[in-house]
Amino acid sequence: MFFVLGSASGAHDNKGSNGLEDVIIAPSLSFTIETYSGISSRLEGLTIREEPLLRQISYNYRIVNGDREIGRVTLTCQDLRHGGLIFYVESRNLTVDNHICRGRLTLLGPHLTVGKTFVYPDGKRIVGQSSWDYISPTQLISQLPPGIAFLDGEARSLVLGPVDRLEYLGNGVYQEVNTFPVSVRRNANRSEFSFPLADAKGGIIRFWGIIHNQQLVAWEDEAVVAAIQRADLNKTRKFWLDGVYDLVPSSYTPTHPHAFWRCPAQHVGRSFLTKASPYTYAIAVSSMYSAIRTQNRSGFWPTEPQSEWLAEEYGFGPNFYDTRFNTDAAQYLLEAYQKYGDETAFNAARRYADFLCRFAEQYSYRSKNGGYLVPDYQAASGEHRTHTSLNHLLAEMNFLYHMYLATDEVEYRDTADMMLLAVKDTCDEWIKDSGELWYARLPNGDYGYQDYPTLTLNDLRQSLDLITRIYGHPDPDLDRLKSSKEAYNRANGIPLW
Repeated sequence: MFFVLGSASGAHDNKGSNGLEDVIIAPSLSFTIETYSGISSRLEGLTIREEPLLRQISYNYRIVNGDREIGRVTLTCQDLRHGGLIFYVESRNLTVDNHICRGRLTLLGPHLTVGKTFVYPDGKRIVGQSSWDYISPTQLISQLPPGIAFLDGEARSLVLGPVDRLEYLGNGVYQEVNTFPVSVRRNANRSEFSFPLADAKGGIIRFWGIIHNQQLVAWEDEAVVAAIQRADLNKTRKFWLDGVYDLVPSSYTPTHPHAFWRCPAQHVGRSFLTKASPYTYAIAVSSMYSAIRTQNRSGFWPTEPQSEWLAEEYGFGPNFYDTRFNTDAAQYLLEAYQKYGDETAFNAARRYADFLCRFAEQYSYRSKNGGYLVPDYQAASGEHRTHTSLNHLLAEMNFLYHMYLATDEVEYRDTADMMLLAVKDTCDEWIKDSGELWYARLPNGDYGYQDYPTLTLNDLRQSLDLITRIYGHPDPDLDRLKSSKEAYNRANGIPLW
């Protein structure tokens, strides 16, 4: 993949037949801003960032009416070095009719002839409930259905994400207000994909896509296809330069049924690490760098929205530290380093591990033998006296054992051992009379809340495996907790996995 670098002077611009500035974002794909009714675009330069696994270039446009700026458009391209390219187009605050300012992708060569998208039961966005549907031949030559489109052809493969108009609600939350269709025009040797960059009501418009000269999705690979369907990246999740956004829980503020927040854990990127396809590779690598860039100076990733439950129970505001989401993010970066070999991912995982060790030593409740019962959360104010859930504690312990295996640094093992000691000291107290496990140990030492069906159980299995690898035998107290949970699930018809 290569780039023709645009600039305000036009020294490196590729002028199309209509005189507009085209940016060549791949050998066969170019981007142009089309404007009408006295509106014009000015390409004012670019920024470049080099990473071991990708090269990122951002092209910055001013949209003007005469000499007055009325909005901004940014095109960002991530060249994935080993093949494939992701592009992101963002328009901000263009409050004009959506026919007056539009983006156009021009694809040269053989046409894309097969398309798939997601549909939802009764049109409702329900996580995990989408299904695949073919895009009709008529739509492939006229107008794609609103939403994500997986397009394949003889020479290349293209995924076009949804063209979303968003409103920023604050605290890192974006509400999807509308999704526009992409118009298609063809002639003998080219296809043009046109989409709005403006809306009469203003706001933000975002659109992303991936192009590859190989098939992005191996449709015969059922595991890959199922993982892409679960991830969605259409109506139940959104993908962007800074990572994957999930639907905002109703217990967060701000919230809306169609609003999204960037979950620190980046679960989609992590799940895609083990799926072999150019599409999943692109999302996993881009999300990895997103996690690295959004880590704060302390070494963790704040949850930006406010949790109403934490606010009521403990007086928390927005931008709090969630140990589970953060530990999942760091585990993702460690696994990404082990798969791709990028030291920046490992260094970010190490920064979080060091932060976690300090947090555990300084703020943990102590069990009877001095073990670490780590609070689940810390407020932006520094307040940390919250409950300790078993799944959070196990995930933290498991991550630090993984870091010890990767580095041989005894601080990670020793801190994990203190967490293990806390679980052993409190083993009997976690088990209800029914055999089910309590969710959390409360600040006053009582136990409460309903445990997840399988999350804690899977954490226990991983803990047993890690401890066996490190010490040569499983831990009997963890094994007892696992066996009790499994027996409860069996007796109550709850899945074991």
